[in-house]
Amino acid sequence: MQELGIEGQPMDNKNEILIAVRDARRILGDCADFRVAEVLAILEGIAPFLDKEVVIGLKCKGCDNYASSSFPLSKEFCVVENSAHCHAKDVSLKNLTAIKLAGCPQYSCAAQEELVNLGRAIMEEDLRPAFNERKLYDRSKFASYSVAFRMLSNPGNVCIEFGHKTDEGFACSDIKLCVVRRLDPGFGAEASKKISEAMSTCPILVVKASLHTRRQLDIDYVLEWIAKKRKMDIVYL
Repeated sequence: MQELGIEGQPMDNKNEILIAVRDARRILGDCADFRVAEVLAILEGIAPFLDKEVVIGLKCKGCDNYASSSFPLSKEFCVVENSAHCHAKDVSLKNLTAIKLAGCPQYSCAAQEELVNLGRAIMEEDLRPAFNERKLYDRSKFASYSVAFRMLSNPGNVCIEFGHKTDEGFACSDIKLCVVRRLDPGFGAEASKKISEAMSTCPILVVKASLHTRRQLDIDYVLEWIAKKRKMDIVYL
């Protein structure tokens, strides 16, 4: 059933905010304070560009409450629904209107900034010194290289990738360390269940690497030392 907007007009993601702003201007008429009228005029000008996906891109994707995937039920790991999700409201973003998303006052990126700082500290203070003399074997090149690192930030976690530098940029190996602040089924149902069972502290260190590669680099004791130093639980996937 299609949701109806102002004055019974069909409300779609593209026109939802525009219809609401125009209706507010109509109701206020000439009685509006000039500052309110000016703000509404500005909003009407940008409203056509603020469809739901734009609002999510501007607000939600940088918010600590956002995740790109969600559990359909609380602590349910059998089925994973891939969708944008708000942890503060505990609801999929597809079930929220553009106006509710645009007017949400709960935006914060402080926790993600803390996570990025922690990931950067692990990479610069722990990993680089520990792997300064080690070599990473690239089977496709039949050669060994000095270990390099690259960090990627995602809502609720940061990922440190092991690899080596090339003329094209960065060649990633199969070793990834994820500093995880909350559960995210982006890891998959089986891995999420394993992470959940081990998560007594937050954040935790999730190691995604084959046992062969871990043995080749002899890295487990380094990772255990990092987890102990940072007071984090560690999970091997």
